[in-house]
Amino acid sequence: MVLPLEFKSIREIKEQGKSLGIIKPQTIKKYFCNETEREWNPKQQGILDQLDLFEPSVQLDKIPYNFGYEFISQDGDKHRCTISDWEIQQLYRNCRDRSNETSMENKEKEALEKVRQKLEDEFLTKKDLYFIMGNLKSHKNSFMIIGIFYPPLIKI
Repeated sequence: MVLPLEFKSIREIKEQGKSLGIIKPQTIKKYFCNETEREWNPKQQGILDQLDLFEPSVQLDKIPYNFGYEFISQDGDKHRCTISDWEIQQLYRNCRDRSNETSMENKEKEALEKVRQKLEDEFLTKKDLYFIMGNLKSHKNSFMIIGIFYPPLIKI
């Protein structure tokens, strides 16, 4: 069901005027993790503070890290894309919250290592990795990884 939606590259997604597509990287150069702001910026916080008529507001946990991959697509273009995927952010939260470390700093370090193990050690060696790429209406030429499709790697 998923693979018929595959494109060769981000460039092909753009050329077809699409804002969403699946690509299989030719080569994944490396996984990366960068520290970001720990608090929501005022614009983000303003959106979060808007009242919902039907549900009480919930304070969303800001993940102070971006995760991503540097890769080469099938057309030979090099990319460095962050992963904006709820599943990866929840993996970080779960690892942090389940840590037996006593300080928040050590809980975060342990969580970052477990996310690295999953996205680098496991995904790059045991999974047939595809990226679900998407952009934002206000940034049509900037694509990010909005999901990861990772069936088992079948070695022939």
